[in-house]
Amino acid sequence: MKGTTRLVQALATAACLLVPARDAQAVSNMPGAFDYYVLVLSWTPSFCRTEDPSREDGQCDSRSRHAFLLHGLWPQYEKGWPERCPTERRPFVPEEIIEEMRDVMPSKGLMIHEYRVHGTCSGLDPAQYFGVARELYERVNIPARFLGKETGGLNSPDAVQRAILDANPWLKPEMVAVTCRRQTLIDIRICFGRDLFPHACGANEDQKRLCPVSKITVPPVAP
Repeated sequence: MKGTTRLVQALATAACLLVPARDAQAVSNMPGAFDYYVLVLSWTPSFCRTEDPSREDGQCDSRSRHAFLLHGLWPQYEKGWPERCPTERRPFVPEEIIEEMRDVMPSKGLMIHEYRVHGTCSGLDPAQYFGVARELYERVNIPARFLGKETGGLNSPDAVQRAILDANPWLKPEMVAVTCRRQTLIDIRICFGRDLFPHACGANEDQKRLCPVSKITVPPVAP
């Protein structure tokens, strides 16, 4: 998206003027009233284990070599979260925005869902919301060890978190959480303030709840 960085800087300034963070949950489900964002990056090899490879979005196509893809950007309260916030207009995502985001978020259905459920609570229109989501996604450096055929050593939530932290020294442990299901990596979650600077996660990203095991499997990216 052209001019994304300048746009994001303007939005970060405006976001801090919406509703003071300490008052966010007092005005529950009001667009722009939240405490922080969580950027959710889905581990595609795990996702594709349970999906039809002929999906129209191509995310699980045998020719694809996706690692972490953008699942969503979720406004959060320190405890709990808003969703499906009321908007003056129908929460419609224009086709041109969908096409611009395909490289990091292949599923049209997911994009529409994410804006309706989460984007409406950001106080941003679709172009702004997905512009911010892309900007934050592109800030995160994915370690090379996730991209090879072998993911040896990434066998616990702590190891996955440590790999992300080592590759992104601007992050701290309390800003990153790992989600698993059936002892398999599902996604990583990285928290940002409304000013889009790194932010400590709240109770929603409690690691013991999101992945309460000591060992996990990280399926490798397709060769």
